[in-house]
Amino acid sequence: MKSALTGLLYALCFSLSAAEKPDVLVLLADQWSPRYTSWDNKEVRTPHLDSLAREGMIFDACYTTSPVCMPARVSLLTGLYPHNSGHGLWGNAAGYYPQPEDAPMFRDIQRAGLTTAQIGKTHWTAGPAWHEQFKNSGTFFKALGLDHVADIPGPPDSTKGRDPYSQHLQKLGLLQSVADDLHGRYVKGEFTPRASVVKTEDYHDVFTTGLAVDFIGAQPKDKPMCLIVSLHSPHPPLDAPGDYATMFDSEKLTLPANVPPKYLREGHVLDHAETRAMLANYLGKMALVDDCVGKLADAMKARGTWANTLVIFTADHGEMMGAHGYLTKGRFYEESVRVPLVLRWPGHLKTGRSKAPVQMMDVYPTIVEAVGGELTPGRFAKSLLPIATGQSERIRPIAISEIGDKAPLRMMARDDRFKYWADEDREYLFDLENDPLEQHDLASDPQHRETLNTMREKLLTHLRSSQTNLSAGYKSKVQRLREAEAKKK
Repeated sequence: MKSALTGLLYALCFSLSAAEKPDVLVLLADQWSPRYTSWDNKEVRTPHLDSLAREGMIFDACYTTSPVCMPARVSLLTGLYPHNSGHGLWGNAAGYYPQPEDAPMFRDIQRAGLTTAQIGKTHWTAGPAWHEQFKNSGTFFKALGLDHVADIPGPPDSTKGRDPYSQHLQKLGLLQSVADDLHGRYVKGEFTPRASVVKTEDYHDVFTTGLAVDFIGAQPKDKPMCLIVSLHSPHPPLDAPGDYATMFDSEKLTLPANVPPKYLREGHVLDHAETRAMLANYLGKMALVDDCVGKLADAMKARGTWANTLVIFTADHGEMMGAHGYLTKGRFYEESVRVPLVLRWPGHLKTGRSKAPVQMMDVYPTIVEAVGGELTPGRFAKSLLPIATGQSERIRPIAISEIGDKAPLRMMARDDRFKYWADEDREYLFDLENDPLEQHDLASDPQHRETLNTMREKLLTHLRSSQTNLSAGYKSKVQRLREAEAKKK
C-alpha cells in the first residue's frame, strides 16, 4: 500500500502544467576528478557548488560511459552506450558526428515546452564533419533540437578566429599570443602549471559564463528553459588565470596515497612536489569554475525562477592527476572514470547522498521526466528521479564504461562494492569498499575467483540487456493476419 501511494504521489509530482515546469540549468565541467569535490576534500574551495550540494543530492557512484570527452558527451546527447548502434564512438575520433535521429535529448526537452540552449564546449564532433549532411553548424544544431547554441570548442590554439571566444580575443588583439602560448604548452607539456597569458576577465570560462548570463537575462520569464553551460576547465592546459594561479599553496596540499613518489610522464620523472604544483593550478581552475557557477546562480535568481530550477552539476570524465603514476584521462581508475554529480531542485528532491551506481548520461532522462516530457524509446539512460525523490534506492545493478581504438575493446563494470575491467592484456578487480584508492588488484587472488566470475557475468548480462534491438515489437505475418481478421469481427 505504501509503495502504491508513493508511486501515485511521484506521478502527480511530475504531472506539471506549463506554469509549473522548472527551468533546468546543467553545469557541465570538463575533466573534473571526483577526488576533488569540496564535500569530500576540504582542500578544495568551491563555496557555490557546496551550496548546491547542501540543497541537493550527491551521487557518489556516478560513472561516465567513456573516460574521454567525445563518447561521454555523445552518450549524454543520445542516452546510449558506446556499444549501441546510434552511438558507436569508443574514443575521440576525427570525422565523427552524431546523427540527429539518434540524438533526441534536446528534441525531447523541446517537445515538453522548453527553450533549449547549450553555451560553451559541445565536442560532439571533431571538425566540421556535419558538412556532409548539413549546410552549416546552425542547421546541424537545429536538427538536434537546439534553439540556441554558442559553440566554444575550448582555448584557441589557432589564429583563425572562427568561434565566439576566438573572435573576442581577436578584437582585443590577444588571439595570436594565446594561440602561441597554447601551441607551446601542447608541444612541451600541457601539465606544466603556468598562469594564462590573458587576464581573468578574458579567460574562456569567464567569457562563456558571460554569454550564458546574457542569454538567461534575455529569456521570457513565462517560458521555461533548459540551458547547458559547458565549461572547459579544469581540463588542461594548467593555465589558471590571474589570482586563481596562486590561490593554492602547493606545499600545503595533500596527495592521495596512490600517487607514487616518482613516476615517468611526458618525457621526464615527476615527483610529489611537481605533482602538488600541478594540483594547485588544477584546483585554481576549479575555483574559477565555482565563481562562474555563482554568477549563473545570480542570473537565475534575477530571472526569478531559482526556487523552481533543477540544477545539475557534473563532468564528462575525470583526471588522474598522478594517481597510479598517470596524468590525464582514458583509464578506468576512479580518478578518471568516476565523475561528480549533484542534483538540486528545492521542494522536489531529497537532500543527502546516494551510493547507487549511476551513469552521467542519466542526466538526459532525468531532465525529460522533471519537465513532464516523454523520453524517446530505445534509450538506455535512466531517470535519476526515483532515487532523488526517495522512491527507489537504485535504478540499475551496475554502471559500466567503455573505451578503445583496437580489439579487444576495454570495458568496465562497477556494482555496489566491486569494480571489474578488462583491457587488451588482462583483467582487474578492486574492492572499492575496503580499497577506495584501488591499490590492491584482486583479479589473480584465488580467494576472489568467485567475485571475479560474478563481475564478468554482471557485465555480460548488462551487455545482453542493453543492445539496440531493431526487431523489437515485431509480429509475425500469421499474427498480423489473425489480428486483422479479429478486428473485422
